[in-house]
Amino acid sequence: MSVFNISISEHAFHLHVMSDLDIRHIRTWSVNLDHTLRQSLQHKKRKLELEFALESNFDISSLFILFKKLHEFSLSYGLVLDFSKLPKEFQAQFKKFEREQKEERVTPEEASSGFIHEVGIHTMEALESTKNLLSFLGYILIKTKRIIVRHSSFPMASFFYHVDHSGIRAIPIVALISFLIGMVLAYQGINQLSRFGAQIYTIDFLAVGVLREIGVLITAVVIAGRSASAYTAQIGTMIVNQEIDAMKIFQLDPVLYLVLPRILGLLVMLPILVFISDILALAGGMFTSQLVIDVSPFQFMQHLKKASVIGHFWVGMSKAPLFAFLISLVGCFRGFQVKKSAESVGVMTTRSVVEAIFLVIICNAFMSILYSYLKV
Repeated sequence: MSVFNISISEHAFHLHVMSDLDIRHIRTWSVNLDHTLRQSLQHKKRKLELEFALESNFDISSLFILFKKLHEFSLSYGLVLDFSKLPKEFQAQFKKFEREQKEERVTPEEASSGFIHEVGIHTMEALESTKNLLSFLGYILIKTKRIIVRHSSFPMASFFYHVDHSGIRAIPIVALISFLIGMVLAYQGINQLSRFGAQIYTIDFLAVGVLREIGVLITAVVIAGRSASAYTAQIGTMIVNQEIDAMKIFQLDPVLYLVLPRILGLLVMLPILVFISDILALAGGMFTSQLVIDVSPFQFMQHLKKASVIGHFWVGMSKAPLFAFLISLVGCFRGFQVKKSAESVGVMTTRSVVEAIFLVIICNAFMSILYSYLKV
């Protein structure tokens, strides 16, 4: 008995599946299908309708192979496939195959617009991430309010742990980088101003550049790379190990024990790190000034006093709490977005560092423009 049979109507030919389709016998029924379809070409109909016998049984692999062959046949000879006479479950399955087939096919027009398509996708992802980040911020604020209202005990041990790891242990790297940047800035200032015989104004340049912008920005970038990644990796690893689920079972609030200590720890320590960065950057500039133009430390400090140091210092320090909040918020947010896989931990850790640095630079630019507009 043939597996497939053809019947003809006025507008179409009908392909009847007369028996079971089993992947183990694919060679037999596949050859029979090809032969039957070739026979149907002599009828010159533009529509092919598929029908199943009531007693037929199929597995999903056989259905997919049947669809692929019919699809290729229809494309080759310009036929329209009609699955309307199949049971609903088979219609749904064939529609799913059709969607997958369309997704796999890339037309020349689609290929040429690939760059625009990618830009659109990344733009939508950025907007979605922004919305989720704002939702996370709102969730943190609501939780914080509830904790304050209920007078919940704050985990001080976790707070001091993050003060130590995010702040105190970052002092050496922040101090070294700031000292070296202060030396470089002073050397470049002296080199450029020497053309006008105004090398001494390098100190004014350092006072404005380091205290208002460079000190806080460099410190925030270093901490974003160091702490945002650590926060994401720690929380993400807890999700992978199902430790967050265990906390919820024991009715321990993840926001109280994981998010708030990190945010508050960085809010306390980043201004201190910025202060250290400013001092070391000026020390590096003073060291270079003494070596290159023979300005003594006493002369350097005297000239520094005339450069409105206090005003510039407080402008820079006012940015530190905002940067600390952004870095810790993004680090924790990406940590909670980790799926239960090691790959996801790596992806989200990378994203948290990039996004934290990006937000720090953008906010620094806006605040600098605002302070200039207000003439602060």
